[in-house]
Amino acid sequence: MEEFDDKYKKKNPFSVPENYFDTLEKRVTDRITGEEKPQKEKFITMLKPYIGLVAIFLLAMFVVQVILPHVVDPAKMLKRDGGEVVTTNAIVTETEDLNAAFNPTSDEIIEYLASEVDNYELLFAEAN
Repeated sequence: MEEFDDKYKKKNPFSVPENYFDTLEKRVTDRITGEEKPQKEKFITMLKPYIGLVAIFLLAMFVVQVILPHVVDPAKMLKRDGGEVVTTNAIVTETEDLNAAFNPTSDEIIEYLASEVDNYELLFAEAN
């Protein structure tokens, strides 16, 4: 094994071709000047993402305006042009009627709170 190490320690296994470093600068500059200059980006290429967004928006509008009205049941849609439309006044009146019918007593409120509140929460509330 020692003979093997001695044999290859003396000889350098790597070598450089003749005149490699003399012509290196010229080869590098030739490569740089030989490359084409990058072309300017075309206007249509810059607009592609925006064209896609507009297409998606138009498709959505088409679906909502043309296809959806034929799929949805007209009886469930709001009436237009002289049809009966539920106004906010009617909703407020219905809500007032419901509130007038709901008038719990103090005992009912205490009973509800006692059934809904956990004992641990009561202990925690008393501690604070």
